[in-house]
Amino acid sequence: MNELQIHLFLNHVPILGALAALLVVIIGVVIKNNTVRMSGLAVYIVMALAVIPTYLSGEGAEERIENIAGISETVIESHEEMAELSLWIMLVAAAVGAAALFTQWKGKSIAGTLSILFVLVAVGAFIQIGLTGHEGGKIRRPDMTSNVAAPAAAEDND
Repeated sequence: MNELQIHLFLNHVPILGALAALLVVIIGVVIKNNTVRMSGLAVYIVMALAVIPTYLSGEGAEERIENIAGISETVIESHEEMAELSLWIMLVAAAVGAAALFTQWKGKSIAGTLSILFVLVAVGAFIQIGLTGHEGGKIRRPDMTSNVAAPAAAEDND
């Protein structure tokens, strides 16, 4: 596999995997079930760490496509800048999640507060990484950009 294939293979993992794990954490918080919450936190950390190889493979993916006709360097650069921010926000969410998981495992009273903080940071991380994925989709799908003219309606030839 080359870096483009790796990037395309991995890019959905931190988006969808982290979202699923975040939903499990939220369910665990709402129903006040520590086992469910801790399970979601553990899975979230793993899913969030998947952002690292996804980000690192991005440069190689760019090199493979940047000279293809119709590929916008502006869109690639926008995606790259958003990806760097996503990387850091996801890692912060994972760190807060790890702190919540550790304190819950140790039975510390701050675990609940850290879980709520985690949910807030992780929701922000999901929004950011979702926008990053959308921007990445524009690289090969120019029809996703708002400045592309809609195709003319077909005329009826009765």
